[in-house]
Amino acid sequence: MKNQNEIIDVINQYSNMVYRIALTRTGTVENAEDIFQEVFLKYSEKMPKFENEEHKKAWLIKVTINLTKNFHNSSWNKKVVNLDEAIVLKTEEQTEIFSVVCELPTNYKTVIYLMYYEGYKVKEIASFMKVSEGTIKTWAFRAREILREKLEGGFEDE
Repeated sequence: MKNQNEIIDVINQYSNMVYRIALTRTGTVENAEDIFQEVFLKYSEKMPKFENEEHKKAWLIKVTINLTKNFHNSSWNKKVVNLDEAIVLKTEEQTEIFSVVCELPTNYKTVIYLMYYEGYKVKEIASFMKVSEGTIKTWAFRAREILREKLEGGFEDE
């Protein structure tokens, strides 16, 4: 019973984060829900011991990213899909910005999401995504340039 309560606590605490990362990376609610279930299934099967809450959160992020990579690499899911339902955010402006973020290439939107929505540093994101810090900085720079062009362009047209 203790394990079951622990699993429920972890799901309650991290469900929004795992779901948003999965949705951001897969582009559909259905696929995000599948990834979400797989992440917490892996957690319940392994029941890993963590040094602290940050270690637990990092493990969940890494598993989510790895599962979405597997999803994209599977022969079943070779075609690109777009985000068909936006995450509900507090303001219309936040929703508009998030929808533009979701149009970015997968690695770019993951970096932007982890930096600005979850508050992670470049070093941590590099660890999660198993790439160099320089690569993360490049992706973040390119993503911000694309966002700047799309968002400024949208405001000029109004």
